[in-house]
Amino acid sequence: MFILFLYNEAQNRSGYAQTNWNLSASNKLLSFPKFILAFLIIGIISIAFLHSNAYALMEVPPFNADLDKILQRELPGNCEISCQIADLDSGRILMEKNPNLPLTPASTLKVVTSASALQELGPDYRFFTNIYVDEIKAGSVGDLFVKGYGDPHLVTEELYALVRELVDAGLTDVRGSIIVDDSYFNPDKPLDDTKDPGYRSYDALYSALSINFNSIKIVVIPGPVPGKPARLLMDPFSDYASLSGHVQTVPGAQQVKIDVSKKVTNNEREHIVVQGTVGVDSQSKGKYVNVESPSIYMGNVLKELLQKDGIRVKGPVIKGSTPSGAIPYVEHKSMPLGLIVYWLGKLSNNFIAEQICLAMGAHSHGAPGTREKGLDVMRRFLAKAGVQEKDYSLVDASGLSRSDRISASALLKTLRFASQNFYFSPEFISSLGISGVDGTLKEKFDADNTRRRIRAKTGTLRGVNALAGFGLGKNGKPIVFAIMVNSSQKGVGIINYADRIMRAIFNSHLNH
Repeated sequence: MFILFLYNEAQNRSGYAQTNWNLSASNKLLSFPKFILAFLIIGIISIAFLHSNAYALMEVPPFNADLDKILQRELPGNCEISCQIADLDSGRILMEKNPNLPLTPASTLKVVTSASALQELGPDYRFFTNIYVDEIKAGSVGDLFVKGYGDPHLVTEELYALVRELVDAGLTDVRGSIIVDDSYFNPDKPLDDTKDPGYRSYDALYSALSINFNSIKIVVIPGPVPGKPARLLMDPFSDYASLSGHVQTVPGAQQVKIDVSKKVTNNEREHIVVQGTVGVDSQSKGKYVNVESPSIYMGNVLKELLQKDGIRVKGPVIKGSTPSGAIPYVEHKSMPLGLIVYWLGKLSNNFIAEQICLAMGAHSHGAPGTREKGLDVMRRFLAKAGVQEKDYSLVDASGLSRSDRISASALLKTLRFASQNFYFSPEFISSLGISGVDGTLKEKFDADNTRRRIRAKTGTLRGVNALAGFGLGKNGKPIVFAIMVNSSQKGVGIINYADRIMRAIFNSHLNH
């Protein structure tokens, strides 16, 4: 209105503007008296300034004051935080702190991996383990070729099913060898910052042909009385590994305390040595040990199960390629990806995350699947979700590496994008832990006002605590959130500041 008033006033004062109708609009404007033009310019600038300030005020999240109080109370000064909470339906930001600051996410990065895989591969995608043979004579074959395509959930029970499929196909004996083919992947090693990860299953190698997450379970059973040696068993048993050592049975209910060492033999087998103690009144306990040659391990377990089912295998298990002329014999399918992602989220399984990453890479860019090919698929997914490159840096798919970086706003966009995609949102959301009920949230947020009101992915490394997912407040409105805390203190252990901040947020005005 102010500008229109000045314009009319200028016309009334300027006969020149009224008598020269052929002038252009710009020439007419230049013909105004200088003081009128000055008023026009000042008016436009003032209105623009007032509008921009009003817009800025509107953009301040309404519950930031609550968040500031929570952070002053819960967060030590030697920690960095990236935090953002929004209304799930509208996307309106409710509170935030350094939302665009990329920090180490630990396992909360798996929400990106899961969502990327569900979109790229689809919830119904299945991994194959294919059996080929040559020189078929009735139920007898020459060599038996096992080609893997990265099934991350091929466990002993699934291998039993594969053996039954071979029996049903009429297989009676293998006159040659079992040849394992893991060429579909070209994997890198786990990016653990531990100098010597040793035997931990946490650091199991990745492979296109795997079983039991590439780990062997060592079971320790206490002796009948103190002083007697405990029994040591391997599960599953096969010729891949041998086991020796001495675990002493002691009085009381002391839990198993053992040291494990491994030695790889010339034929890609392993010898495992176990030393330690266990209480006579304690329960038997299993310890998982990673393997050095995943495909050879899988082939030996398969051989053991075949022989138990009466199928003779003459030759050894060796590594090789499946020839182009090999005859397809059995095609074993995994459970659907939607179910595999469920276990990835609930158990926060690093092995599954990295196997899925390799499979995405092979699917999108061709075999062999590599980590970098898979990460490219994840980067493309983040771009579709509206995440800018400056907000993250990916070096693996599990969050095991401390070099991974992502901001809270990037995780929030990922969560909203996935939850609004009807194609895979049910599988994605069901993979998150439920507060006080299951997954990595089973023993967290079990108070009355939080139990079953949070579905989220946790993230934990030394000095790193993160949480990202969805929540439901007392007001019945769903929220989406991402909180990451990184400690700068050297030598710090496990921290829980993100959990404490989320608990406080649920007790704030935001939740009422």
